Amino acid sequence: MSKPIIYVVQELHNEQIALIQKMAPDYQVITAKEAPTLTFEEDQIEILFGWRKDLGTRLLKSSTSRLKWIQMISAGVDYIDLETIQKKGILVSNGSGIHAVPIAESVIGILLAHTRSIHPSILNQQKKTWQPDLTFTELPDKKILIVGTGNIGIQLAKLSHAFGMLPIGVNRTGHDVSGFAHVYAQEKIDSILPEADIVVNILPLTAETHYFYDSQRFSAMKDGVLFINVGRGPSVNTSDLLAALVTKKIAFAGLDVFEEEPLPVESPLWEMENVLITPHTSGQAEHFKNKLFAIFAENLPLFIQSGTLARNNVDLTLGY
Repeated sequence: MSKPIIYVVQELHNEQIALIQKMAPDYQVITAKEAPTLTFEEDQIEILFGWRKDLGTRLLKSSTSRLKWIQMISAGVDYIDLETIQKKGILVSNGSGIHAVPIAESVIGILLAHTRSIHPSILNQQKKTWQPDLTFTELPDKKILIVGTGNIGIQLAKLSHAFGMLPIGVNRTGHDVSGFAHVYAQEKIDSILPEADIVVNILPLTAETHYFYDSQRFSAMKDGVLFINVGRGPSVNTSDLLAALVTKKIAFAGLDVFEEEPLPVESPLWEMENVLITPHTSGQAEHFKNKLFAIFAENLPLFIQSGTLARNNVDLTLGY
């Protein structure tokens, strides 16, 4: 029988590829770049480093596939077939933790773009308009509701403290998390929404969080709230969001993720002055390859030894 394959979709440095081969001498390491020049059986792929939809779908459909572990590059895994993966007993690890600093910094950047009128100033610069009488507010003493208290939420809470804000958290059970003034259970969110000056969504996408933010939830928010979504696009009902923006129930929205990506050119969101759009880039991390490889390299020896993972193992029942 030929060697099992570690198929590397994610682009890595040559030194990292060599290290994988050294750590796993009984495996054949194949990169996506070199794959078209090689002859091999896809069913021999046991470890998939990164995700490619066409290849992954074929492996999940194959009755003879040896696939046992998928290392995702993102924290969210809602776009892969978790049900089939669970049935087949395949392990999944994600990139949770890599994106905490860049996403938290992006949220602060988006907030400052609004509170310090940087966003309208950029628009005025494009029109060569000198308009000093803009509206300026400050972050200290603002209550920031961080919906999702994982690695990203914890990092955002730290930065919130630095800017004098009061970070309040929301998670599934309401369990305490260091760095938050208070943490509420997800089912209790409507009771705290009226107190929040800023609401930041960092929830993963699950059956429970699809359209988590709808007209009813927006209505529960404080008038003039700032809403930021760096979680998942389908957790927000776009039509209801648009309505809340038009009435200024939501004074400003910073949106990095959308129901449909790329955001269609005909979407009214593009032309709304109280909306700041970033193209799903808040998680872009400096030295991303090295940080992702560190997760994989820590997991690989244990997987070879015992078929288990040391870190970032996704709970396939919960979806994160």
